Formats: sequence, C-alpha cells, structure tokens
Amino acid sequence: MACPRFRPGRALRVCVDFDGTAAREDVTDAVLERFAAPEWRAIEAAWLSGEIDAATCMRRQIALVEAPMTALEAFLERMELDPGFPKFATWCRDAGIPLAIASDGVEDFARRILARHGLGEIPIFANRLVLDAGRYALAQPWRSPGCPAGSGVCKCAVVAGGETARSVLAYVGDGRSDQCVAARADLVFAKDGLAEHCRERGIAHRTWTRFDDVRAALVDWMQEES
Repeated sequence: MACPRFRPGRALRVCVDFDGTAAREDVTDAVLERFAAPEWRAIEAAWLSGEIDAATCMRRQIALVEAPMTALEAFLERMELDPGFPKFATWCRDAGIPLAIASDGVEDFARRILARHGLGEIPIFANRLVLDAGRYALAQPWRSPGCPAGSGVCKCAVVAGGETARSVLAYVGDGRSDQCVAARADLVFAKDGLAEHCRERGIAHRTWTRFDDVRAALVDWMQEES
C-alpha cells in the first residue's frame, strides 16, 4: 500500500528488532550454532536463569566463535531477511518515516545482510564484532550501566535519543531483548515471546505475523493523525 509523504502534527519514527524480526531467524544463534564451541549453550542457560546479564552472555558467546572471517561472511550470505521487510523499509523511506534497527545481536551480521538487499543505509544500533589478538570479541558501544535488562544494547536509551515532545515511536519486535522498550513505545507491534510478555504485563500492543500487517496499521494511524 503506497502513501504520500507523511507530514502529520506528530512525527512518526519506526524502530525494528533484527534477529527473528527484520531477519527471518536469529542470525546470532545461527552463527553460534555453526561456529562456536558447544559451551555457548551453557552460557545461554546461565543468562536465561539470571546468573549473568545479557551483555555478559553475548561477550562470552562471541569469544567462543572459531572461524575465519571469510567463512563467517559466506555463512551470512545464506541468511535471509523476513520476506516483507525490504518492502516495508522502502515504504518507510518513500513516506519520509525514519527507520532504524535496534538489536542486541551483532551489527556486522545485520549490516552485511541488509546491504545484500540494498538496505545498507538503515541505521543500526547493535553490538560490534572486533578482532582481539586474532580472536573474536564484542564491543558494546550502546550499553548503558543503568539498563534494566542488562543488555549489551540498551534499546530504551537508543530510542530515547530520537525523542521529541511530539515524536511517536512505533516499535516492532519479537523477544526478550524487546521487553523493556515495549513499555515506553507509543505503538508496539509484537509477536512470539514479546506478544506473550505484553499480554502478561497489560502492555497495549498489536500482534503481527507479516510486515504488511505493520504497514497497514501504521497507514491507519497516519490517516487518523492527518
């Protein structure tokens, strides 16, 4: 559904999770499954049980990856976006709606996949892969010491950076790393674990399965605002 460039009284901006949302699957987990030592699963369990925070979990897991960069890049070439995301991203661009990715995954993975689909201009807020003495490590420039989720990327801080008195944030996500930001977004589009979390906490949201659902709902909202 096409629409004219959006110039309402309130400025709409859209933020989308990457793994399992913009991407068809959890790309970080797929990389760990393929290239990391088996201990990555025990680290995951420690995070899920609350023994360690999400930021620590990610750093320890990425340190277990053993593969040349060429092998990582070849593997990422097989990772796919959600079929509806490229069209959704193009619609946002044509409508003049700022779109960004906020992910507690790895920026390098997301950027390579997005660029392959001609979407390399989308801003990405995520952890960054670095090489340290020949080993993979993780930089976390978007970590916040006060992040309630203990994530490597504090999504609440990321989205707060674009707030104005008249801005409206639409957030699209699916999982645990999206729970905190869902409580502060104006429009929440949730599926899977995030939808369950929103139902349990009484957070207003719309469920979605396709990005066409999100786009249609935003068009309705825009028409109400115009």
